[in-house]
Amino acid sequence: MGASRTEVLLLLLTGIVLLLMVALIGLFLRMEQLQRELLAALEPLRQAPNPSGLSPGTKAPAFTLPDLSGQPVSLEAFAGREVLLVFASPDCPACREMYPHLQAFARKHPEMAVVMVSLGSGEENRQVAQEQGFAFPVLEGNEEVMTTYRVPGTPYFYVLDGEGVILRWGFAVREEQIEALVAGGE
Repeated sequence: MGASRTEVLLLLLTGIVLLLMVALIGLFLRMEQLQRELLAALEPLRQAPNPSGLSPGTKAPAFTLPDLSGQPVSLEAFAGREVLLVFASPDCPACREMYPHLQAFARKHPEMAVVMVSLGSGEENRQVAQEQGFAFPVLEGNEEVMTTYRVPGTPYFYVLDGEGVILRWGFAVREEQIEALVAGGE
């Protein structure tokens, strides 16, 4: 009778483990579905006219902000090169997810100037840049530049041509989204 009870408990335990595995698989599939639905819902916002007024064809507003060493860097310093202007914040979860993808993009495209304007203290920005190994300028942003560019949230991107004219804008997190934004969604 002892063996029978052990077998029943073993079967019960096996059944519970199988149910938990099925529940985890179901949860994973549901999360994937929700992610696809969320991205699909956000797509019209990426393609809608930019509510900020900084629409394609307009000159990007000039700014001068301190870099991680405190030296002033102006947008004009990148004249003659296409610029990927990234607005981020060390407190932003989507930005933390985006950082390695942006770093990979910057490595693949040395011909394009990647410039990050990051809210947060100089120490927070230095820590992020050091952890991520950023080889591009990280500038200490402020509310004034965020308002001037009418950044609706982070991470937010502007693609500028060599003359500082806005070509495209939008949100991106993954490298393929950044690539598509820079390429014009083609």
